[in-house]
Amino acid sequence: MIKFLPLLFILLITACGPLPRPFMAQEPDSNPLLQLENTRPLAVEPPVFQLNTGVETTDLTLWAQDNLSQALRDQDLPAANYAFASNSLHLYSSFETERVAGNQILLSLKIRITETAVPDRFLIELEEKTKIPAIHLEKNSKPVLAELIKRVSQNVSLKIAQLDQKIAPEPQSIDYISIQLASLPDQIDDRTKAILENELRASFQIRSLYLTRQTTESFFYKLRLEIDLSKQNEQGFLSLLWSLEDSANGEEVGQISQTNPIPNLPLSRILIPASEAIAEGTAMGIKDLLQQKSLQNQTVLK
Repeated sequence: MIKFLPLLFILLITACGPLPRPFMAQEPDSNPLLQLENTRPLAVEPPVFQLNTGVETTDLTLWAQDNLSQALRDQDLPAANYAFASNSLHLYSSFETERVAGNQILLSLKIRITETAVPDRFLIELEEKTKIPAIHLEKNSKPVLAELIKRVSQNVSLKIAQLDQKIAPEPQSIDYISIQLASLPDQIDDRTKAILENELRASFQIRSLYLTRQTTESFFYKLRLEIDLSKQNEQGFLSLLWSLEDSANGEEVGQISQTNPIPNLPLSRILIPASEAIAEGTAMGIKDLLQQKSLQNQTVLK
């Protein structure tokens, strides 16, 4: 047994047989953006927030994703919160802060754009920065974030135009491992799903794990979650079982089990406060599974 979570959850990593491939719902094919020509579709992934301030980012993720998509559409780019064509580009973003002199902070918005077929290469990398008093971000963050989104969307438009003209610089390759996240169980409400996915994406990114909801043949692994609620002597228990599957052969690489006693509360009131700890434990467990798999492969080759 390996204790990964800093809070209450106990993490177990095991190897077992293959699981069914996760079902991914089809995106609508009636989207008018499909009719645009001479520009590749752009799928805007949920942003990652690493503000290191007292700002509550729980409700900012979907807001920032929607605003970024809209700002890109204002630049005549066919942007949406999902991939609606096989040749879609994918835009990943992160908001980060850095303390400077006095009460000032440096707020940055980093943008990375990849292709569906080659998710581990950055076609475009951009960054917008602004220096502001920390209190402005803490009291009302949306106007500041919206200004950065507006500025970066204009530069994204220029860079994508260069890609369309085939004068973009040579893409930079990074050593990321691609993992497709299956749809989370129906027991979780939409707001809790968004918060948990955002925390997972951030924890995975730190460990060079590329987490996405899109389905392509180039993804190496698939990640699936099952939830079990049970009782033992009037004590409730919540179990989260994460299964990692090798997409090349459909075999299961292993499982990560997180179990914890819980009070009689709605699931969202349990998962939301624990989402960061859950994500950290899951990311650490997945990294460990992949390292074990790599060592096994090396042993076989020898």
